[in-house]
Amino acid sequence: MSSYLFDTCFLIDLEREMRRGPGKAHQFLQQHASARSCLSWTVAGEFAEGFGDIYHPACAAMLARFETLPMDHTTAHHYAITTRHLRGKNQLIGANDHWIAAAALAHAMPLVTTNSAHFSRIPGLLVVGY
Repeated sequence: MSSYLFDTCFLIDLEREMRRGPGKAHQFLQQHASARSCLSWTVAGEFAEGFGDIYHPACAAMLARFETLPMDHTTAHHYAITTRHLRGKNQLIGANDHWIAAAALAHAMPLVTTNSAHFSRIPGLLVVGY
């Protein structure tokens, strides 16, 4: 079974499509219906911030569609390596994005995002657009 880690922009697009009608995010999920769909704890927090509360019914319903991966030492390891690498090249991305990428690397999952240029700076990270 294939697995994907989704970025916050994917959840935002999916939520908008739920109001406006299916689009690229829905299409991606349909095309990969048998795949394991995951989020990092960072994505869950970023998405919940838009609602002001992770327990807001609409937020909780969206997050329930995905498996939220736990923070662990392997994720912290990848965060340290990738952040140090990009800092040395003066190419840092946002701290939350480093955590999201680290979770994808730790769990050997491609990251689904519309921000391919941004995340492609991270060595070894497989980035999938939609």
